[in-house]
Amino acid sequence: MKIGLIVGTLLCCFNSMAFADFSQRDDVSKWLNEAGDLGYSKAQVLTYLEQTKAKPSIVPVLRNAPERKLTWSDYQKRLVRDSRIEQGKLFLKQHEAIFATVEGNTGVDAPIIAAIVGIESSYGNNMGKHSVIRVLSTLSFDYPRRAEFYQRQLADFFRLCFSHGLNPLEVKGSAAGALGMGQFIPTSYRDFAVDGDGDQKVDLLTSVDDNIASIANYLARHRWHKGGPWLLDAKVPSERSWVSKKAARNGTKWSDWQAREVALGASSHLDDEFNLYEFSTQGDPEYRLGGANFYAITRYNHSLWYSRAVIEIAQGIAAP
Repeated sequence: MKIGLIVGTLLCCFNSMAFADFSQRDDVSKWLNEAGDLGYSKAQVLTYLEQTKAKPSIVPVLRNAPERKLTWSDYQKRLVRDSRIEQGKLFLKQHEAIFATVEGNTGVDAPIIAAIVGIESSYGNNMGKHSVIRVLSTLSFDYPRRAEFYQRQLADFFRLCFSHGLNPLEVKGSAAGALGMGQFIPTSYRDFAVDGDGDQKVDLLTSVDDNIASIANYLARHRWHKGGPWLLDAKVPSERSWVSKKAARNGTKWSDWQAREVALGASSHLDDEFNLYEFSTQGDPEYRLGGANFYAITRYNHSLWYSRAVIEIAQGIAAP
């Protein structure tokens, strides 16, 4: 009887702590004192946080991201779909003027940009329905593994809302607190978002042109190589020590890959550097050589699976 009472009391205490508003927490107070200028006063920030409850269901969503759980071939089936490619062709045609402009200005291939929009938000049809302040607050203070990262995002989210005249309680985004058609986290919004429609504002929540231009700018700033290959098929001998486990900027010249007897079709970029990547399937693994442009896409999302999916969707969009 006493044990049951104690357990019940502890559970009640735990629940009340887990769902207490963020404004009453010591870790939030510490963050607020160290965050610097957020635009809003500390009292205003606390008022917003007072109206925000934790959303613990978000954490498993991040932990179970498909890039971490699936083989490449299963991931490919989920993302690289004919319907997404066909929608991408239509999206490219509908917005051909801004695509032509940003492709000319940045050198980033229009089908790549469209493919990213397709994966991230289904061409703007699903930009996220989560309360961004709720998501970022939860991940900042109830997800210790990445608390520092998300606390930076929360700080920049407040700065973004203040500078753009947004109500922090009304902004919607993804389960990771990302915004817009390209799903920019707040620090990426700050660093890479640009005005694509010429209205002297940067608006990733409603402007298609701003989203397209911002994705292009992101890739260009990560050293997109104009006219360079996206990803090259490769046939590899039994040697496996050359495989890169993570995306790498610096690589090996094509002539050296030839010397290693890696079979590849003719390339006009023989002086470019490439890294070899392995993609798991239900059968034999697949191998690809990725250069500067593949690496640039991995800066958008560090998953090799994601970057290859972007390229395969883009190839479909670019096909006649």
